Amino acid sequence: MVFNETKLAHDRKGERGSITIMTAIFAVLLLLMVGLTIDVSRIYMVRQELQRAADAAALTAARELNGGAGGITAAVNQATNVIANDQGLRGKTAVTITVEFAANLNDNPYMSAAAAGPVASTINYVRATTSSTTTTILFASSALGVSRSESKQAVAGKSVELAGICDFYPAAVGLTNPHPTPGTLMTLKFAQGSGNTATINDMDYIVLDVPCITGNGDTETAILSAGEPCACSTLGANIHMTPSSNFGNGGSAAGDGMNTRFGVYANGYGNSLNATSYPSDTIVTEGITYDQYIASTNPVGNDRRVVIAPIIAPGSYPSDTDGRILGWGKFFLKTKMYVVNGNCANNAPCGYMTVEYVGEANMGATGTVSCGSGLTTAVLYK
Repeated sequence: MVFNETKLAHDRKGERGSITIMTAIFAVLLLLMVGLTIDVSRIYMVRQELQRAADAAALTAARELNGGAGGITAAVNQATNVIANDQGLRGKTAVTITVEFAANLNDNPYMSAAAAGPVASTINYVRATTSSTTTTILFASSALGVSRSESKQAVAGKSVELAGICDFYPAAVGLTNPHPTPGTLMTLKFAQGSGNTATINDMDYIVLDVPCITGNGDTETAILSAGEPCACSTLGANIHMTPSSNFGNGGSAAGDGMNTRFGVYANGYGNSLNATSYPSDTIVTEGITYDQYIASTNPVGNDRRVVIAPIIAPGSYPSDTDGRILGWGKFFLKTKMYVVNGNCANNAPCGYMTVEYVGEANMGATGTVSCGSGLTTAVLYK
């Protein structure tokens, strides 16, 4: 009996020794697992930050594409600025960005900014690639190596709203060439129908009739020119060319409405032209180029000086018969419009609009109108 008890006590001591060894082994394994988890989490966080930076740079760059060489330069500058001001990576590691361009999404290789400039009108996509960032492995070097390097990439371009354009500037522009070269300067003259016909010459514009406004007098012309958003249409569709105001004072009304974009608010018009309804652009410096406008950072323009308008062929149109939309033009307002009291028609350049043609907006938009914005949007493709 004494022998059995002694043997049992001895066996129990052996079990305690085994449990101690197993506990130590499991503790080491647990530490290794915790270390591996920490290292993997750090790698994942850096990877996510780099991808976010690449996405932001590509999207920002794509917004600057305008069919001109200036848009290529602006795309590189804005992408670089996004990375320089990135709050997620700043202070942790120095990240730079490479910006490349392509006409087609799957082009290989993408081209540099220097190569893209001369063919800027064909560029539709931007690829942003971050510099390689190294994460030092702290605990699991035996499994992951002493370090891991990451570089991320994103491709963005302008979307095309297949349903058409809404909230565009309600004035049709007559152009012999419906697809001008970006950067072309134009002086657009106010045109008005006689009540039976509307004659549109090259570089004339006519304020359109839209569903949300009844009437076509001075007040209606002014608030339409100020940017009343209530029109939708598509390429190939007709526009309603009911005469707006009259030739004597229609140019003045159009000019007063347009000048709200420069922070100028004319009296009259039922006090409808005010900063609450039609805020000024944040950049009102006259004579600058569109490239200078979009490059400004203090302040940043709010696009009130950029208008999207339908382009039609010059010609004579019967009253209430529509001209077909040949394209959507994006125009940058260079200066305030000159207006006078009294008969605007006898006081040139009253009602003249000095613009820089920026490029086409929503190329290829056809079909039933269901969109809510006249501007294309920069989107990530991959």
